[in-house]
Amino acid sequence: MNESVNTLPSGVNRQEAESLLKKFLNNPNYKVLAVKGKWGVGKTYLVHKVLYENNKEYYGYASVFGISSIEQLKARILANYNNVATNIQAKNKSFLTYINKFLNDCFEWINRNSGRLERTPKIDLVFSGQSSIPVTGTLISIAGDLALNIFFNTIKNSIICIDDLERKSKLPLDELLGFVEYLVQELKCKIILIYSDDNLDTSSQEILQIYREKVIDREFTLAPTVKENLDFIFKEHLYIEVIKPVLINAGTNNIRVLRKTKWLIDELIPLINNWQPSLRNQVIKNSIVINISKLDTEFRQLFSITTDRILSLTNSSKYKNNDSVEEYMQLTQKLSYLGYEPLDIDELIISSLETSMSNSAESEFLKIGNSLNEREKNNQIIEKLNNLGKSYYNSFANSKEEISEEIIHFLEEHHLDISISEFERIENLASIIELDISQYERALLKHKLKDEPHYFNDLNIFRTKLRKYPELEAYLEEQKNQYLRTLDITTAIKNIINSDSLSISPWEKENFEFLNNRTVEEYTQWLEKGHPDLYLMIKRFLTFGLPASQKLEEAIRILAKKSKLNKIRAKFLYNIDIDNLPNTNDEN
Repeated sequence: MNESVNTLPSGVNRQEAESLLKKFLNNPNYKVLAVKGKWGVGKTYLVHKVLYENNKEYYGYASVFGISSIEQLKARILANYNNVATNIQAKNKSFLTYINKFLNDCFEWINRNSGRLERTPKIDLVFSGQSSIPVTGTLISIAGDLALNIFFNTIKNSIICIDDLERKSKLPLDELLGFVEYLVQELKCKIILIYSDDNLDTSSQEILQIYREKVIDREFTLAPTVKENLDFIFKEHLYIEVIKPVLINAGTNNIRVLRKTKWLIDELIPLINNWQPSLRNQVIKNSIVINISKLDTEFRQLFSITTDRILSLTNSSKYKNNDSVEEYMQLTQKLSYLGYEPLDIDELIISSLETSMSNSAESEFLKIGNSLNEREKNNQIIEKLNNLGKSYYNSFANSKEEISEEIIHFLEEHHLDISISEFERIENLASIIELDISQYERALLKHKLKDEPHYFNDLNIFRTKLRKYPELEAYLEEQKNQYLRTLDITTAIKNIINSDSLSISPWEKENFEFLNNRTVEEYTQWLEKGHPDLYLMIKRFLTFGLPASQKLEEAIRILAKKSKLNKIRAKFLYNIDIDNLPNTNDEN
């Protein structure tokens, strides 16, 4: 062993680490290499990759996670030895036969004495061309010096990777390092130790410090940049340009977190693929921030962002937020820096982190998301409309043709998505440059008539516009007839009462005509049929002074004469006393 350990002063990126690994493998003087780095940065993957791609020798691998003895570690190395069977067969086929006979003899002895032996879990060793051989903990305890030593003699001059030193349980680190020394001195193996020194307990750190120079020849810390691990996980991803800035600003390079983030994004993409690009990209950004706030401990510590704090922004009534005003402002600033903006679907994304979305949650996600998408679509159109013509007002350089092209391009995409008043704004600009856009106006009016019959509240303005397109008046007449076919007394009265509402029908004149043309008998039947809002409708309608109002009062008088209860209703609810002259329609 070398008496000194060459340690790089700081972490190395993935490419440099691969180079250092290759140099270690090719230098016969170096026997033990320590590959360190934070959890999740890709240490184990990198070592396996280099050994698989660049090393022609066979190698063994074992994690010490859950291991409590050197014997268990030996068994795990053998069980995970890469191509050990092919290696043995290539060296000595008869030797394999000898091992199998030896094991069979051991098992016969164990079976005869099974009552005395402790039951322990099995480890299956599988050799090429042979059936699996179950090696129990009992066998290792009884025949360890025989079987395991025989096996280990077959892995001389090999490479052994021992991983997760910081996760060891009952196995003392000094005993483990002694085993490493045995592998190097007795079996002439090269050893790669993989661990996170940040997560070693204090005792292990002290032991490692004592034995480092004696045991370890070379060591480096793998510290890939965020961009390196991003390229590793998201290389050629369709939305890499949306994903990259968020994770770079967050500083997340934990491969496990990045991989789970990719899984979440890929699960959401089929649901959001047809949404507006701006909304789709925002959902991706939010899902990234949400996922790393759940999984990345370092991110949570650095930014003080948790899923609960995120939820408090989207649903403050449901999720309690104990932040002060200053803390709240800091939180929103941090989230904005990461690219996060609250959306109504964030709660559903958070609830899917551990279980994925159920069918009902997915339906709710699509329902809310489609509403957001429609709103975003309208916002995008309005933004384009507001920018339309700026080249005319802001510069003398643009030509009439350029402005015309800008208007036509907008109308080709959105002429059916805008209101008539918004179209008039474009019409005013078009008239300045003498651009005829009547074909788009005709198409818009036809669309409103056929597909949105209740869109136009001011029918007179609409009729005025239709004078330019006589062929469209037939559509208007058809809408009117269709409306009248479905009209009843309740609907007509409510339309008139709500005449100051945005939900008013455009056919106000037809409502009045319809009610005036109803008979006293029809109003009598309507009163007897009843309605939850009957009292309010009658009280309001009696004050209108229409011929229909007089017919309604007469119907009430007729019903009041039929029973004492109806007489009381008429007098005390509507001030109609059948024993006196007709009501003058004055309020109580």
